[in-house]
Parts: sequence; structure tokens; C-alpha cells
Amino acid sequence: MPGAFFSRPHVPRHPEWSVSGFVRRIQRFCRIPLFLAAALVIAGCAATLPEVPPLGSAGISLPGKVVWYDLVTPDINKAKNFYAGLLGWTFEDVSDGYALARYNGRFLAGIAKHDLSGRTSSWLPLISVLDTDRVLAEAAAAGGKTVLRPFDMPSRGRIAVLKDPQGATFGVVQSSHGDPADRKADINEWLWNEVWTDDVPAAVAFYQTVGGYQLVEKTVADTFYRYLERDGQPRVGLLDTPSPRIGNTWAAYIRVADVEAAVNKAKTLGGYVLMAPTAAIRNGTAAVITDPSGAAFVLQEWNN
Repeated sequence: MPGAFFSRPHVPRHPEWSVSGFVRRIQRFCRIPLFLAAALVIAGCAATLPEVPPLGSAGISLPGKVVWYDLVTPDINKAKNFYAGLLGWTFEDVSDGYALARYNGRFLAGIAKHDLSGRTSSWLPLISVLDTDRVLAEAAAAGGKTVLRPFDMPSRGRIAVLKDPQGATFGVVQSSHGDPADRKADINEWLWNEVWTDDVPAAVAFYQTVGGYQLVEKTVADTFYRYLERDGQPRVGLLDTPSPRIGNTWAAYIRVADVEAAVNKAKTLGGYVLMAPTAAIRNGTAAVITDPSGAAFVLQEWNN
């Protein structure tokens, strides 16, 4: 499965990162503050939330799956130009402060404008749940914190944002119109998700409680990897945080055809390289970059 390139058997830290500027640059992205969650209420109050399409099809429910991503950024036009140039995404404005990203005819993300006052923009994943209010109660009992209390978005569902006990921020959505079906990610689409955490056992316990996941541990080609699955489907990987200076965070992966070409293209579009492709990590098939406003994500070739 994708994402395992950061793991080594029984090695909790990754020395190839600690000697580079990667740790210093990425720590800004990993510490996601409360303002990010507030930006989900795009127009400033529930009465003016934008009209958005349903997440999926009626009759499909896939709890535990990441079904949507929102980018919080101070400059929507700059973000559009970057992701259009890098990935071929197109965009549809639904309000002055929110746009939808589309690829191959499918909506796959939202972009929300928010004044970050010099802070770094971020990607926020939304996980499908059966009952948003119940998940928040279970999360609180398990040590999580509610960042944004539940609200109902027309055609989308009941949404809330919370933090796990280690501080990683994510959203949940109880879809009102079903979830997107599972399928193989195309090139330039979302591929995988991970939680980078300084306490993997605690994170496993938390997400098993609130997400109904089962833990899977595997060693493939001398690489040890943990991930959570639900109903037999892998949903999210778990990794030890590469450095104590990096906050606990969710990390999103995008599949690309050629990671070297994608990295070079990102640089010409104003992006920044946090970790260039290196033979020491998955034979050079992955990289970590940010968009011009600092939102970080992983690029990975994946042909399985």
C-alpha cells in the first residue's frame, strides 16, 4: 500500500530527515491551529454557507474513509493556479470565499479563503462517520477535543472538527447523501492518508474507539508498517513523528506519474520542497512539498 516509505523496522525516528532543513520547514505545517477549523464555516456564519454538491451517492456508506479535503488559504487564486498547473485540477467558484476542485469530472476538494495573518495554510481531511454527535462524545471520553462544534451544511451533511489526544486535527462528516465509492486513485488524485504521531499506541486506541478501525501490522520487504482498516479496507497509516519538533498531524498523499517531474513543476509554480525524492526512501518515488502558501502534502508514484 502507499505511504509506507517513511517506515523502517522498529526504528521510531528517521535520521535522514533530522540532518536537513526538512524538520524546520515542515513543523510550521504540522502544528494546525484552531483558526483552520473555523475557516470551514466559509462565509462566516451557518446562514451563508455555500451550496456544495453531495459527497457521494445515496445508499453508499463507508465510515472510516477520508471522503473530502478542504484547503484553508489566504489566496484562492494563487492556490488555483498552483494546483491547476501541477495536477490539472479545474475549479468552480461557489461563493466569494469557497471554490471546488474538480478532476476528470469528479469533485475532490474545496478551497476556503481565510486570513491566516502570516500563518501557514493547511489541508484538512474529513472522515465519514455514521453519527457526528456520537463520535464527538466518544472522542471526548477518549481524550480528544472538539475544535468546531457540529453544524449542518446543505447537501453535504453534519460536520465537526476535532483533535486527537496528541493534537492532530481532522474533520468528520455524517453524509446526508452518501459517500463516494471506493476505487483506485487516478494520477493526480488523492492516494492515501497517514497520522504522524509521537504516541502510536495512544493514537491507535483513540481512532479505534472513535472510528471503529482495526489495527493491521505488516512487514513487507523489511519495512514495518501499521495501518487502520475498517470493513476490510485500509483507511489510514500511522507513523512515528520524524522529530519531536514536528507536531502531530494528518498527512495527505497525491498520486503522480513522475515524482521528479512533479517536484520540478511545483517549484516553477511557486511551491517549496520539504523532502526531495531520495533513493533511501521508497527508491525515490516520493516527496513532500508545499504549495505557495505553505500547505504541505506528499507526492508519490504508485503503480500497484
